[in-house]
Amino acid sequence: MITGKILGDKYVINGMSADASGKVPYMSADTYYEVIRLIDGKLLFLPDHLKRLRQSVSGSGTAYPGSQKIMESLGLLIKENPFRKGNIRLILHQSDKNEPLLQCYFVPYFYPDPNMYTRGVKLLIYPHMRPNPGIKKWDDQFRNSVSRYILEHEVYEVALKNRQNQITEGSRSNIFFIDRAGSLISAPGNDILQGITRKYVLELATGQGIRIEERTISAGTLDDLVSVFISGTSPKVLPVKQIDDFFFDVAHPLLRLLMDQFEDLVLNSLKSL
Repeated sequence: MITGKILGDKYVINGMSADASGKVPYMSADTYYEVIRLIDGKLLFLPDHLKRLRQSVSGSGTAYPGSQKIMESLGLLIKENPFRKGNIRLILHQSDKNEPLLQCYFVPYFYPDPNMYTRGVKLLIYPHMRPNPGIKKWDDQFRNSVSRYILEHEVYEVALKNRQNQITEGSRSNIFFIDRAGSLISAPGNDILQGITRKYVLELATGQGIRIEERTISAGTLDDLVSVFISGTSPKVLPVKQIDDFFFDVAHPLLRLLMDQFEDLVLNSLKSL
């Protein structure tokens, strides 16, 4: 299982702290989860993550324990560990007592370095369709296989392709395309896991009067596009220089505008906490 050990001194389980030494997180097909970014000791976009988690477990038989209980657990986790930045995984699944098990802990992370934001990153196309794209639920087989593929091919991320040869999203990110007319293109929301960062990118683009198209892109028409980027908790807004043998403009003005505006949004969001 490619999940890595829990980081830090403590993790929190059902509102109580426990020793994290050598602890490996348990993840199963019944696990619903969110990954929340901690910046300067503050949780970025926490209400959005809690809303998505509540939506993910809705109708699943796994009860949502309430936002207040989750926030208290996260606060305890931050208090019990020395980190001021990092990624926190929040998970919910049924226990043997048929009650929801709530855990949160720090996990290994990789944030792009400044050169990646300047030069862009490489992606490879990877055939896969999420069975329930709107639900953030652990898929052990997929997560292990795609993690191995990324490591073996030394790429930052993969672009998932469905049976219709259409690119939908990344394995842990959303993908945006910019065409020659300056339109911003993203796969339809019902076909993907709608990321928190994606939501804000679309809001920023709307505020700038940028034309937005929600449609899928055929893998065979990538040469019709001029710029590509991915969005997510760890990468934020990250330029893509290459997908397979197709190359893209990492300095496109629209891409750079959205990158700058998202950074401003993050700073302002943290200031308000």
